[in-house]
Amino acid sequence: MYFTDSHIHLQDYAATEVKNVVAEAHKANVREFVVPSSAPNDWQKIVALTKNMPGVIGAIGVHPWCVEKSEPSALDLMEKILKKNHKLWVGECGIDRIKNPDTEKQHEFFLRQIELADKYNRAVIIHAVKADEEIARYFEILPKRTIFHSFTGSIEWGKKIQSAGFYLGLNFSFFKKENYVEMLQQLDLNRILLETDAPYQQTKGYVSNVPKNLPVLISGMAAVGKLSEIEVSAIVAQNWKNFNQT
Repeated sequence: MYFTDSHIHLQDYAATEVKNVVAEAHKANVREFVVPSSAPNDWQKIVALTKNMPGVIGAIGVHPWCVEKSEPSALDLMEKILKKNHKLWVGECGIDRIKNPDTEKQHEFFLRQIELADKYNRAVIIHAVKADEEIARYFEILPKRTIFHSFTGSIEWGKKIQSAGFYLGLNFSFFKKENYVEMLQQLDLNRILLETDAPYQQTKGYVSNVPKNLPVLISGMAAVGKLSEIEVSAIVAQNWKNFNQT
């Protein structure tokens, strides 16, 4: 049984540093890493990582923060790269109303990326902030292999996502929420994946945000009671298998 970091930006580490991060993760039995992009200038880095580093699953997309500076032609290039690299996912993409409340262009890019994921049968990684109802409009066309990255929303929203057949990506930010125990008691543990979003989302006064510490997230999930860390580890490992078999 091994762990997967379902969201980590290895491309944003220095070359010497990324090797150490991965080596330390392996010691903690973290063996796979989903590496999403933010903008077109990331895409070739992602492709290179998938070819040069075992256990890396790449994803290419245009993050909602990067939409305003991206041309629609970038999505044509994205399609060409997806055609050539059959194991690439799509993401991260989505809607972020805090970064830019004018979401028209974000919706245009998001829809196009969902269409590419559907066309080429790829999993999707979603970044969604303060846009629950806007994202919900796409539920019927999202592939079932969709992860809502860095979920910190309400219990109701989490249930809605899971009921639609999608997965929640939880990281250390989730476990700093005051009501995380209550949330985990009400959410479906069978539709949860673990992530770090490293090197980002470092949590002050908490454990270092690196993939070798994913077992700490397991401890957080076990805190809901009735399950041991071994049982939770088995659930999370099975979730990853189920996600990839959907």
